[in-house]
Amino acid sequence: MFDLNEKTGFVNTILESLLPVSKRQGSIEDAMRYSVLNGGKRLRPIMLIEAFRLFCADTETEKMIALPFAAAIEFIHSYSLVHDDLPAMDDDTYRRGQLTTHKKFGHAMGVLTGDALLNYAFETMSGAAVKVSGIRNVEIKAVLLDRCVRAISEISSQTGYLGMIYGQVRDCSEETDAAPDEVIKTDELKTSCLFEAALVAGAILGGADPEQIDRIKKAGYHIGIAFQLRDDILDETATFEELGKDIGSDEKNGKKTFLALMGREKTVSRLHTEMDKARETINDLPGEHGFFEDLCTMISSN
Repeated sequence: MFDLNEKTGFVNTILESLLPVSKRQGSIEDAMRYSVLNGGKRLRPIMLIEAFRLFCADTETEKMIALPFAAAIEFIHSYSLVHDDLPAMDDDTYRRGQLTTHKKFGHAMGVLTGDALLNYAFETMSGAAVKVSGIRNVEIKAVLLDRCVRAISEISSQTGYLGMIYGQVRDCSEETDAAPDEVIKTDELKTSCLFEAALVAGAILGGADPEQIDRIKKAGYHIGIAFQLRDDILDETATFEELGKDIGSDEKNGKKTFLALMGREKTVSRLHTEMDKARETINDLPGEHGFFEDLCTMISSN
């Protein structure tokens, strides 16, 4: 099993170095750092880096483009959590054992912090592309710039109004008699899209071909569905001390999850099926698959 703490620590170092410095307590920079650096497993940026490494072993290229894009994925994830916690959404008080951003800094700052992190994610990715434009070797510069543009496009579409945001729209407006397939579609949009964005962007940056990109995108879909099913189970069965956030939020907000509709046994079964499909799609990819095998095992066992 991979050392999650080691990989999380590596990503945290990157985030620390790229986030703006706090100018004063309560400033927008302070709120941005608070929202990003308040814990978390960093699975999405880790997945982007590991997907990149499947196709490229050059550490300088990783440092120049993969690491900033990994940080940007976490900035986007953090913004989505900040907004998800707002009173108009889930109205949660705690996230990762600490006060949610709007509870600590106020409602307006909660909205603005999410906005700032989303914009900063694209500033970070475009900044990496600007550095690539300074490469003297024309051929290498052209290849890497093309990869950066395609990765930004992938992340934009997966997290935009037809992707992750649409998933949140559906999550807020689901009918009480929602069918299981409709709930899974919502899970795909609100959760899988960001997993897919991380894996596909990493693969693009690493030089994967179209068939490989399609395969890793499917893996992201299955991993995301399984992760959301696992999260739904934990929301019902875990304690505040274990998760560091409000428990029973789905029931409180009247959300229809796959778990609520189908029960624990069928939810666990669907989770394992999704993980099996994820493993199948990754098996034919190049490179070392150990991380992804361990990731599937970790999600399945919790």
